[in-house]
Amino acid sequence: MSEVKINPEGKVALVSGGNRGIGKAIVVELLERGASKVYAGARNPETLVVLKEKYGDRLVPLKLDVTDKDSVAEAVKTASDVDILINNAGVLKFDSILGKDAGENLAFQISVNVQGVISLTNAFVNELKQREVAAIANVSSLAGLANMPVIGTYSVTKAAVHSITQGYRAELAETNVLVSGVYPGAIDTDMTKDMEMGKDTPENVAKAVVDGLIAGLEDIYPDVMSEQLGAGYGTSPKTIEKEFAKYIG
Repeated sequence: MSEVKINPEGKVALVSGGNRGIGKAIVVELLERGASKVYAGARNPETLVVLKEKYGDRLVPLKLDVTDKDSVAEAVKTASDVDILINNAGVLKFDSILGKDAGENLAFQISVNVQGVISLTNAFVNELKQREVAAIANVSSLAGLANMPVIGTYSVTKAAVHSITQGYRAELAETNVLVSGVYPGAIDTDMTKDMEMGKDTPENVAKAVVDGLIAGLEDIYPDVMSEQLGAGYGTSPKTIEKEFAKYIG
């Protein structure tokens, strides 16, 4: 647990990939917890019309493509008042690392899931360091702690996010910026609609993320699967690997 804790009440947040799934749920949770403003980043901000109608000026649709340096630069100009950065934007390919398209799939996912996190964080970090208290939360995955073969290349990218999070935490250890990793299991979103397993809700994940920031948690396991498997990761890291291997075939 970090000494740095942040309550979203009265704070300004930016959530990449904020128009659907976990990202949308986090946007709503932050607003419901009293955030003064939330920038919801999306390639197509018009998909946020309904939320905008509900929350008014507190919800700011932000055109954002984390793979485009000009888009990221514009986001910094628009959202220079951010206290909390949630790196949630991501893409997923269902494949095996032995698949014929594994290399191509990996490169595509790296551009969003890995390079996007670094690009957006590095663009905002100087702003965050100026705050009395701030936070960066990177949405990784349980599949970032152990490869899940049915989403093999995606798992590789989320392992990179786990490593990136550790790197930022070390680099910012002497600052007022909390750096948290979020490790969801199977969540009921459009991205996982083809995965046949028990799934938790994006809303439960969002609640756990905000609770984690308030508590100053560096590692957030936000759902039933991640609580069960992630809790023992430190003492028995092979447990998740063996569990995920069962999904082959």
